Amino acid sequence: MKLTVIFLCFCMVSPLISEEINLSLDFELNEPENIIFNLLIDIATDSNNNIYVLDNKEKVIYLFNEAGIYRKSIGRAGQGPGEFQRPVSIYIDPKDTIYILDTRNRRVEIFDSEANYVRSIKFTEFPTAGNESIIADKNGNLYISGYYRNANSVLAKYSSTGELLKRFPLPIMEYRGVNFTEFNKQMVRLYLTGGTMCFDEEDGLIFSYTWPYVIKSFSSEGEERFQFSINDNLNWRPYIFEMEPDGILFDDSTGTRKIFLYDNKYLVNSIYSVDWTGNPKKKISQKDVPKNLEKYVTVKRKFALLDFYTKDGKRIGSAEIDGKIYFKSVDSEGRILGIKYDEEGKQTIVRYKTEIIQE
Repeated sequence: MKLTVIFLCFCMVSPLISEEINLSLDFELNEPENIIFNLLIDIATDSNNNIYVLDNKEKVIYLFNEAGIYRKSIGRAGQGPGEFQRPVSIYIDPKDTIYILDTRNRRVEIFDSEANYVRSIKFTEFPTAGNESIIADKNGNLYISGYYRNANSVLAKYSSTGELLKRFPLPIMEYRGVNFTEFNKQMVRLYLTGGTMCFDEEDGLIFSYTWPYVIKSFSSEGEERFQFSINDNLNWRPYIFEMEPDGILFDDSTGTRKIFLYDNKYLVNSIYSVDWTGNPKKKISQKDVPKNLEKYVTVKRKFALLDFYTKDGKRIGSAEIDGKIYFKSVDSEGRILGIKYDEEGKQTIVRYKTEIIQE
């Protein structure tokens, strides 16, 4: 089952502070022997620049050292302690405590700095789907984004025991422009709802919607401080087509993949962008749904984009790399890590050195 789309983006004119940003490939990490990367969806690094890679389908986290040498795997499929059903997000705090968000088990699994299982936090209120993500503050409070079906918010704050403390004023973005059935509206919300977040200072929280391009700054208690000046020079129309008699067709489209703090000075919003042409209002017969969307869509370019901002929300510049790459993390050396797809969809881990030159 797939989807239909066009949307209105909330955009602000960006007062760009000009700085040159250069990226250079540091290494590309392929599958180690006897391991197959099935569906890599998130990356985190610890204080020693070890690399943790979350595989959603294999229900495991692969641990590599800074040089890219495989060390061990964390977790396995299951419902017991330290086991996963649908792990979707990984976060490592300044003390190297590891948090894994497992939406099917409706819990967060916590591991210590040696990757030993510590405990689980079970939730009664939980995002049912969407682009889920997790971070934790210095007090162990958890911030979880996603599609909260019964609340008009995509972000909630929980205590270290799983008690709901706060819903943030971040409404679910509704798709408009095509008359969907209620089922199809729900499907669109599931694909587009959610976002990622990071801390910009001791008590500051930055949230970036997956779609459309909206970034906001909050206090840890949920008070909105300001909205970022954003880069609106991208095609943010999702690839969604209405199908007859009743369905939707959804494929790759532009969206934010992660926001993170860089060098304790800048905020980086990682975007995967698809520049395409086509008519998203066109109805397509389900009997004629092609395996190759080129019949209906012309893809002009796919690329990764990193937008750099100051902590007060001013964009200073961008860096682009052609191809399908989801940048997900930055290590203590300022190297940015991502998940790269080749033409056949095979995944590898890439790490780029970053140089910012003030002009």
